[in-house]
Formats: sequence, C-alpha cells, structure tokens
Amino acid sequence: MKSGILLWNKGLFQQQARSITWIAVFFTLALIIMLPLSILIDHLTRVASGQFSRSYYYYNDQINPVFEFSFAFQLILYAIFPILLGIILVNFTTKKSATDFMHGLPFTRQTILTNTYLAGTAALLVPLLITGALLAILLPFLNDSFYNFVDILSWMGLSFLIVLLLFIFAITIGMFVGNGLLHAGLAYLMIFVPAGLIVLVLYNLQYYVKGLALTNYADTIMTNGIFFVRLAMLIDDPFSLTEYATYTLIAAVLTAASYIAYTKRPSEATDQTIVFPFFRYLFLYVLTFFTMLVAGFFFSEIQQGNFAWAVVGYILGAFIGYTILQMILQKTLRLVWPWKGFVIYGVFVALLIIPVNFAAGFYENAVPEASEVQSVSINNMYQDSEVRYMESPESIEQVIALHETLAEVAVSNTYNIDYISIDYKLKDGGTLSREYRVPYELVADLTAELRRSEEYKLMNEPIFRMQENNEISYLSLSLHDSAEETRITNMTQIQELMDAIEKDVRETPSRWQFSSGNENYFGSIFFEGLDEQYQSHTSVSLYMDYTNTIEWLKENGYSDEMLSPEQLDSVIVLPDMNEDLRMIVDDIMYNNGDINQLPDPKYVATDNEEIQAIYTAVTEGAGTDYTVIVPQSGSYTTLSFTEENAPDFIKDALPLP
Repeated sequence: MKSGILLWNKGLFQQQARSITWIAVFFTLALIIMLPLSILIDHLTRVASGQFSRSYYYYNDQINPVFEFSFAFQLILYAIFPILLGIILVNFTTKKSATDFMHGLPFTRQTILTNTYLAGTAALLVPLLITGALLAILLPFLNDSFYNFVDILSWMGLSFLIVLLLFIFAITIGMFVGNGLLHAGLAYLMIFVPAGLIVLVLYNLQYYVKGLALTNYADTIMTNGIFFVRLAMLIDDPFSLTEYATYTLIAAVLTAASYIAYTKRPSEATDQTIVFPFFRYLFLYVLTFFTMLVAGFFFSEIQQGNFAWAVVGYILGAFIGYTILQMILQKTLRLVWPWKGFVIYGVFVALLIIPVNFAAGFYENAVPEASEVQSVSINNMYQDSEVRYMESPESIEQVIALHETLAEVAVSNTYNIDYISIDYKLKDGGTLSREYRVPYELVADLTAELRRSEEYKLMNEPIFRMQENNEISYLSLSLHDSAEETRITNMTQIQELMDAIEKDVRETPSRWQFSSGNENYFGSIFFEGLDEQYQSHTSVSLYMDYTNTIEWLKENGYSDEMLSPEQLDSVIVLPDMNEDLRMIVDDIMYNNGDINQLPDPKYVATDNEEIQAIYTAVTEGAGTDYTVIVPQSGSYTTLSFTEENAPDFIKDALPLP
C-alpha cells in the first residue's frame, strides 16, 4: 500500500490534473497568442510592406527580449493563472464533501499535497515548454531575429520561477483558510499587506518624526517587498543573482510551511473562515491595524498632520475594519460584536506609543560625526536630478552642520514648504538618510554657505557638465521667457559665453537647488547636442548678478530682450511681496490692469537713474526684503534685493519694520 510513501501517484495525479486541464489550455493559448503568433504577425506585416527590419527594437539590452516583447500582457497572465491554479487545486479543502472524499482515499496528506503540487507545476511548465518550442521553430524564418535560443531558455526559466513562486504562495495560503472566496482574496491581499503595512506605518509617522526618510524607505520597501511591483520594474532592472536565490529560498520555505499546515489542519475546518486559531487572531488584528493606518493617514493628509484628526481616523478605521473582519470570521451580518477583543487591541496600540516615541527621539538625534562619513549627497526632492555625492571634508562638515539645524527648524505641515533630503555613505559601509520639510522662506538662508561651496557647484551646476561636452552644436538663447529663439552657432562665441557663465557661477551662490524662488532670473541658455536621435536639451539659467555673462551679451549684440535699465520706462518696488500680494499682482498684470491699482505701499520709479540704482541693488544679490516688478507685454518679471543693498530713496519711501 502506497499511502505512507511521499511519491507521485498516477491516479491521484490524473484526478488533480483533470480539474485544471482547461486552465492549462487557456494559459497555453494565451502565451502562444502573445508571443509566437504576435511575432509571426509582426514579421508578415513587415514583409508585406517591404520592410525587412524593425525600425526600432523592443528591448534595451537589460532584459530578455522575449520577455519584453509583450511584457505587460505576460505579467498579467503570470499574476492570474498561477494563483487561479492554486485556488482550484486546493478547493477540496473548503468543501466538506470534497474533503471527506480526498481524506478517505488511501493516501497520506503529504502524498495528496505532493501530487497537487506536481499537477499544478505541470500545468504551468508545459505551456511554457510548448511556447518555447514554437519560438524556436519560428526563429529561422524571421528576417530580423531579435532573440536567440539562449533568450528562449532564459525566458522559460525566468517565467517558470515567477509562476511557480506565485502558485506555491497560493497553495500555502489555501492551507490556512476554510473558504474558497476568502482564499482568492487573501492570495492577492497578502502579496501587498506585509510591505504595505510597513509603508503605511512610515506614512503615518512622517508628521511626528522629524527627518524621516519617507521617500527613500517607501520606495525601497515597495520595490523589494511587493512582488508584483518588483515584476513591473523588471524591464529596467532585471533580477540579480541574490534575488534569484532569495525567491528560490522563499518558495522552499512556503512549500515546507504548506506541508506542515496541511498535516495539522483539522478535517472539520471547512466550517471555519481561518483554520488555525492563532492565524485567525493574526488575520483579525493585522488587518484591523492596516485599516486603522489607512484611515489615520487619510485624516492626517486632509488636515495636514493634525494629531487630533489623525486619532479620529485611527479610531474610525480600527472600528470599521474590526467590525467587517469579525463579520467575515463569524460568517454573518448579524454580528455578535466582541468588544473585549477591541478594547485589548486599543490598549495594545496605545502602549506602542511609548517605544515609538523612544525610537523616534533616537532617530531624530542621530547625526553622524564627520569622521564617520565617506561622502554625502544633499538634494531638493522637487529637483529631478542625478544624485551626486561630495567627498571633501569641508562639504561633509557643511552638510552635517546644516543637518543639525534642519533637525531644529523642520516642520510637519505641507503648506509653503520645501523638501530637503540628505544621504550619507558611511566609512563602515552603511548608509544614513534623512528627509526634512523646511519653511520655504528659510531654505535659501539655511543653505547659503553650502551653495557657495566650490565642490557643491562642481557637482550640481550644469555649466560644468556642459564644459566637458564636446558635442554641442549650438546654443539657444531665451531671455525673460521670450517666445523668440536666438541661436548662437559660432563655436568661438559659444566657448566665450560658457566661460563667462562659469566665471559668474563661481562668483555667486549656486541657484541649482534651495534658492528662494525669487532669484532675479532673466533668461536661459539651452545646449543642443549633435546626436539627433538622443538630442540633449540641457539648460543653464541666467541671473541678474551674472555680470560677466551680461557684459558678454551686450558686447556681442544679444541683449535686446534682456530688459536692461535703459530700455525701461518704469519699474515698481514693493516691500516683502507675500503670497496674498503676489496673487493681487498676478491678477492685475496678467489682465493688463492699471499698475496704479497695486496696493500701497509701493514705489514707482520712472527716472532712469533711479531704475539704474534699483538694478544695481538687484545685481548685488537677491533677497526677500524688496521685490521689483518689471512690466512686460501682457506679463511681468520679478526681481529682488535686500535691505542692505537698497538705494537710500527706496529705504526712505518704503521703510521696513
């Protein structure tokens, strides 16, 4: 008798296989349509049109071209069929008659589960083998073979790993539930919940823990912790050897867990939503905590971190989640509400505040010593730029000093703030990341010393990268956002202008990041490359204190649109233009209104000497004390200067408190 032997059994295997035959057939047909058939149709279409090679490639040399050909559709298949197979194959565990029948057969549970695994594995592997064979047969007939036999084998291996892992996961979940519908829901939900729970905790902590590197942590956890998210990124970031080993180990652990759970699973468990009492409580309280965090985050977001409203969200979310989950566990809408369990849960969550506060304090005060840091990067999180690390002791000390200041001035609200991220690479091989919300008006002053740093400028200012670019064909000059484009094609002039800009950048604080937003901008230069297919459009912004650049533009006849003082009939000076005043100015200037409608106090300068004096103050450095409004056709430009640089007539007319 074979009941005690953990081996394949022909009859049992055939019985399990028959229940999923049509699923395997549909999986096979779907793969054939998406790959060999689609590739063949693409080939015949090109031949019929006289095109014997692709005008573009489907792949970027980073991932298997067969996998990329219909990447999105393949992922949809892989997300559906393996889990569907797992649900169907262990469906007998959720129905009493089917359970009694299977357990009445002369086989151990290990043998039953082994043949279940074998039937499901065959239903996944055979479609891949058939599709791979058809791709190999098709290959010699293609006039533009964008894949080879190695690519086919590689695609089969990668695809089999993905579908097998999801299939094993679905089987394992099935060993813990006694309801088919819940099995389907949990199979997908549990792929997201573990990592999603951590991310939700971080999102809820962002308002209460200064410096929490939310973006850094959340991106890493979402990418590596949610399998479907990781699969979606395969097109740009293929699995590493470590990931292959990790997923193989996870599959082995899940398989062992499924055998253990099935061996200990009571036969009468079909009347239970969750089979084991421990996992019943885990299901109840983990998902209650999940819904509590979702509601808390929602209320925190709409009330900008208001703690009282966050607590309201936590209570409502926990109550709603706990009630719905109890309905699922009790399988009734006429719920006997177990209030004691909810109270115990509430007390436990409240007690979590103590260790969380302790850990938060330690986290907020963790600033590395300069001797521990190998390199550091600091970025404005709104700036979509390459992360560049600075290594000089001076830069490291400047960032650490700024880090200590940010820990004091950072805020939790999301109005009128800037985001600053700091990333350290430590000498011991570790890393340390922090993100801060800083009041917008403080950013420029806090980072002033850093923005004067030579290394910071070399790392960030585009002009230094452009000086290294030997493929610049011409410059496109746009002054004060003029619609007209002025091109500079003479290579000698291009180099002279770049040298002038570089000199100005070295002499003034960097504006690439962390400027106040009112930095006396007057135009941009766009660098156009020679490569027409991947033509770059890197730009450099120009400012009023770029005296060398302005002088060069004047000497070479490119300053017509620069709005120099001698071209202006009048300018308006306002003290400290806040957001409300800016809205009024926008409404008047963009609607061609009368500048006299601008609220007092204001100073209208019409004398050319006064305008020249105001421009001189502007070129000596931007600030937030005085704002200069330069009227243009249907618009206006704003410049600024500090009280220290203000002309005497402005100080007399518009004294600051």
